[in-house]
Amino acid sequence: MREGIGPSLYGRGAAVIAAALTLSAPGLAEAQQQQQQPRQPQTAPQRLYPVVSGATRYATPDGAVRFVLDRSGGRAALVRFEGDPEVHVLRPRMGVAGDEIYQTEDGSVQLRVTPHGGIVVYTRANRMGSAASEVGAVAPLTPEALAFADMQTRFRAIQNRARRSIGQPVLFTVPAQMSAPVAGLVTDAAEMAAEGLAAAPMTNVRRVVISVGRVPGVALRGTTLFIQVAPQMGYAGRPSSNTIRNVVMGQVQGPEQ
Repeated sequence: MREGIGPSLYGRGAAVIAAALTLSAPGLAEAQQQQQQPRQPQTAPQRLYPVVSGATRYATPDGAVRFVLDRSGGRAALVRFEGDPEVHVLRPRMGVAGDEIYQTEDGSVQLRVTPHGGIVVYTRANRMGSAASEVGAVAPLTPEALAFADMQTRFRAIQNRARRSIGQPVLFTVPAQMSAPVAGLVTDAAEMAAEGLAAAPMTNVRRVVISVGRVPGVALRGTTLFIQVAPQMGYAGRPSSNTIRNVVMGQVQGPEQ
């Protein structure tokens, strides 16, 4: 049983996808030539993808899609599209052509990185994908640190928005004491809860309880939605609005890897 939510917890982990570059064995004639030549010092294997530090802003040629991509975390990529306040957590996998594919939690392809470092972005309006060019470096995507008074102001706005979208009051409950960084992630989790509830028609959720634990997760019990956040994981340490919507609507997914 996982800490804080119980057996119905749908935890979010973060997985590292290791890419192995397979080299074909040399032919017999080539092997014989190599045996006759003096031994050359070994060189480090070439990286399939460049090492990325910090975050980078990208845009399609027509400027219709602009986004910030942060691959500095090493385990999952973060992306925030212009006009969308949510920071999305993308999981990488290797494509059949040697590309690196970044998917959302439901398996939708969001980004593709070519072996040469090119970026292709996929949106609902363009499922064929559009090439995106680098605009410039930006600060990494990290949750905002919030003082207690600022957090209270944000929560009042979140509760009011949830009440308007659902048509019924929704009470948010959070830990009594938190550091400013933890308060920032808890507030972001509440924002995702409000978005997820608004996307779930006819929801009967009347209370949202947010706690802090070792792993992120979300579970629905009656009219109460339980959310657990893992501050040490950053944005990957809280459920997305899509996950919350699916849980509320009964479209429960397995653990996010």
